[in-house]
Amino acid sequence: MQGTFLYFITSCALVICLIVIPTWGYYDHVKCYGTGDCVIAAGNLGGGQNNDREKWMIECGDGEGMIGIYDFNYQFRGLSQVWCYFMFPLKPPSQGIYPYYPYCNVRNLTLREFYCYDQYYPGDTYNTFVTGLFALESYDPVYPSLMKCCKTPPQYALDYSRCQWKYTHDKYGEHYDGQWIVKCDTNFVMTGLGQAMNPWDNYFHWVWIQCCPYITVGNHG
Repeated sequence: MQGTFLYFITSCALVICLIVIPTWGYYDHVKCYGTGDCVIAAGNLGGGQNNDREKWMIECGDGEGMIGIYDFNYQFRGLSQVWCYFMFPLKPPSQGIYPYYPYCNVRNLTLREFYCYDQYYPGDTYNTFVTGLFALESYDPVYPSLMKCCKTPPQYALDYSRCQWKYTHDKYGEHYDGQWIVKCDTNFVMTGLGQAMNPWDNYFHWVWIQCCPYITVGNHG
C-alpha cells in the first residue's frame, strides 16, 4: 500500500509539473495590464514562424500595436523587451483565431527595410504598423531581422503628416539603457525601426523608432 501511495504522489507531481511549467514560462515573457499595455520580454524568443500568416514569437495581440522598445544593458545593439498597446476597440475581435489582422506583410530589416510603408508598394503597405519582430537566434537580447507590419482595421487610418522619430540615444550618441525612454506618444503607433552604426564603437545599434498617429475614420465593421 505504501509503495502504491508513493507512486500516486509521484505521478501527480509529474502531471502538475507538465501543466504548470509552460504557464509560468508564458507569464515570464508576456505581462499585460488593465491599462491596455502588454510588455513582451523579447530575450530568448528567437526562432518560430517568420511569415505574414502565422503568429510570431514576438508579436502583439488582437487589437494591439507596438509602441515601444527597450534594452536593459546592451546599448540597443539588441532588444530586451517590446511594448504593445490595445488601440483599436472598434475592431471586431478575432475570437482568438489567428491571424489577428487579415492584411500583413514582412519587412526585411537586414535589407534596411526599416519602415512599414514602401513607396514602391503603396497599396500593400499604406496604413500599416508594426505588430511583430523576428530573430533568428534565441539570445538575450534578441537581434531582430524581420518586422511584421499589418494594415489598420477599416475604422482607423494613420496620419502620415504628423509622424515622429523617437531616438534611443542622446545628442552625444549615448544610448538610454535600462529606461522606458523609447516609446511612442499617446495615440501613436510604431511604423518603423531603424538601425545604424555607432561611430564610437563601430557596432550596429537600433537608433530610432518611427511613430505615427492613428485616427478614427468611421465606426463601420
